[in-house]
Amino acid sequence: MIKVQASVSKGWLNKHGGFVFDKRYYFDPYYRMKQDEECHNYIKERFPDYPIYNMEDNLVQAEYVVPRMMTIGAIQPNMIIAAALGARFVFSPDRDSDISDSPVREIKDVSELPPVEEILQLPLIKTMEEQYLRACEEYPDCTIIPPFFWDISGRATIHGIFTTSFKLLGQDIFTRMMMEPELVKSIHSWIARVYIHIVRFFSKLAGMPVTSVHVGECSGTMLDKYSYTEFVTPYIGEIGRELGGIRLHSCGKADHIMSSICEIENLRIIDTGSNTSLFKIRQKMGEEFEINVFPPVDVLTGNSETEDIRQWLAKILKDNDGGNLKIGYHLEPEYNLLNCLYIHEELERSGLVKKERLY
Repeated sequence: MIKVQASVSKGWLNKHGGFVFDKRYYFDPYYRMKQDEECHNYIKERFPDYPIYNMEDNLVQAEYVVPRMMTIGAIQPNMIIAAALGARFVFSPDRDSDISDSPVREIKDVSELPPVEEILQLPLIKTMEEQYLRACEEYPDCTIIPPFFWDISGRATIHGIFTTSFKLLGQDIFTRMMMEPELVKSIHSWIARVYIHIVRFFSKLAGMPVTSVHVGECSGTMLDKYSYTEFVTPYIGEIGRELGGIRLHSCGKADHIMSSICEIENLRIIDTGSNTSLFKIRQKMGEEFEINVFPPVDVLTGNSETEDIRQWLAKILKDNDGGNLKIGYHLEPEYNLLNCLYIHEELERSGLVKKERLY
């Protein structure tokens, strides 16, 4: 089975539609829902025949989006953790939000972090809890999605262990992995337990059972396979044991860490890109295992030709060997729109997918 799902970045929406993504967008759930509806209508008008949607890259599944769906705390997960610990949000009108320097960057011992059982009492987490309860009361005609979830599927969404520690500790994390490995492991264990605790809390609060977990280990490709196996695999495996099947996302080419990724307990989906070998994943994981793949950025940018996309598609389809595959991309202002649309056109010509929207 082959599927295609595309989303549109905030940069593209700002440049072409004039939409602004300020603090209110992130902290006023009703306002965000209405703006997202405007973004959706704009994109649907621009791309009436293509499955291109207004949604957060990699976090939302189009088949699980419903009308008047209001998301609470819909902020990148590792930034929620950092901001809950005291980092300051930074908002830009034409791109995703970020945080200022983390207040725990210089941590010397894991005891300097709040106990896991006290995480729910941090002001930002309490604010999100209150927002959820208030939204349920004030907007009974809306479908309210709790923090750390992004659609009605029950798939929880968190950042990876290393990606979160990198956000909290900065580039020093690389030195600390060599000089203070036990400290890093204790921090990674804390991160895993925090995510498990928070996801379970909001799952119970919303009556939304966890069906699976998207783990955005975006920065993991900066590690070698030995570091990944030691500092990442066991902790994501713990999340898989405690919460459910793992969809593991990595940015960039991931061949060098793929053996470590495949060892993650309860791994159900691998989401990768930039010419990571699908053939090797298929060899190891089998035909039924789901692979999600992102086209290489260099064939999506303005200087590339549609022939580059055609060659890339031909290669991944050959390497996929008839397996369960989903192709996704996130439309950025710098991308060649014709190349992006060619993905849909070529797959439809091949009889592999229908070029149609779900909503």
